[in-house]
Amino acid sequence: MSNPISKTKHRFPPYFYLLIVILQYLTAGFCQYKLQPVLTYLMEGMSITETKAGLLISALSILSVFLAVPFGVLMGRIGPRKTGFIATGMVILGSFAGTFFTTNFYGLFVSQLIVGVGICGAGILGPYIIACLFKPELRGRANGWYITAGTIAQLVMFNLVPRITTADNVTPAWWFTTLYGVVILILWALFITDEVAPPASKLQPADTGSAGKGSSLLAALKDPKVLQLSIGGFAFMMSTMAVMNFAPAYLTLGRGYDPVTASTLVSGSAVVGAISTALSGTLSDLLKTRKWIFLIALLWMAVSRVLIVTLPDGILLNLTLWGQGIPAVCMGLIYTVAGETFEPRIASIGISAVNMFIGLGGLVAATLFGVLAQSAGYTTTFIVFAVITLGGLVGVCTIKGVK
Repeated sequence: MSNPISKTKHRFPPYFYLLIVILQYLTAGFCQYKLQPVLTYLMEGMSITETKAGLLISALSILSVFLAVPFGVLMGRIGPRKTGFIATGMVILGSFAGTFFTTNFYGLFVSQLIVGVGICGAGILGPYIIACLFKPELRGRANGWYITAGTIAQLVMFNLVPRITTADNVTPAWWFTTLYGVVILILWALFITDEVAPPASKLQPADTGSAGKGSSLLAALKDPKVLQLSIGGFAFMMSTMAVMNFAPAYLTLGRGYDPVTASTLVSGSAVVGAISTALSGTLSDLLKTRKWIFLIALLWMAVSRVLIVTLPDGILLNLTLWGQGIPAVCMGLIYTVAGETFEPRIASIGISAVNMFIGLGGLVAATLFGVLAQSAGYTTTFIVFAVITLGGLVGVCTIKGVK
């Protein structure tokens, strides 16, 4: 994606706006990881199985699948500033509504759907703004730092939520995401303007000619690079969310850990993820490669799923769980490749299409994992998802021209 506004002077340097974008993306991350630490509490309190628990987690992704591309079209017209208001507002609304339904499956499910709308919008803001503000040689590290928000959110929620909630009252987790969303809404209003990241129509080169005509939505969906990156994002997110969503429950129900210990142990992967994501973005810029870092991370991801259910309790299992943070580098690489290979006229919609498939992966992940775990057991389920992980290699590694 070209960067026609890179020479525009802003009130603050690009890295300041990157910080705001990261803080905004945390609204999505906090909501994605607040259920897992209390999942066993919810299952007991609502008398639900792993299948319904998976549906609760998947609810965040259901509307994302259908709204990702429309959100991209909307952002292309009204710009990231207004889109950010809508996204954050929906997260606040859904989180607030959820505080009244933590003991009611259907009410909580609906509140999760509402939050999912906000998460869908939040997911397309960062990569687009980064592509606008940063030169190509700096986007790898910028996207890497941006994606650390997901691992930071996991670290915070897996350690905070078990300590502020009890089996009888999990609402403090929902109040936390609600109030955080209000703070972000204020910061967004103060600092993010259309001059920072304008609507896509203002990013189109003046000499696009016939290439700029027609439906950008149709062009984005037909673009092979968009489709390849979407497939890779789907498989990657499907494997990631399935395992990370159910890892605390697996350790609790399958290995006899208490919920606090299980969540704390799994949260170690967030520390590893934050470090590896931030460093790998810079490394990919210096080495001028996206493909090989992506390949190594996905191969480890597949192997580690088998190790989780075959290693005995002890330091090797702990290291494997913490190592689940390493593949987090792939999200940054996916967005970096999108920013480098998608044409400006389809950039916002192309990123949205990728996010649609990523959301679909998250949607299928928890539900499928829950069904398989209930019917075939955790060991078989983890092995199945090890195979699914390899599908993520189709993404970056098959796009022509990506090193």
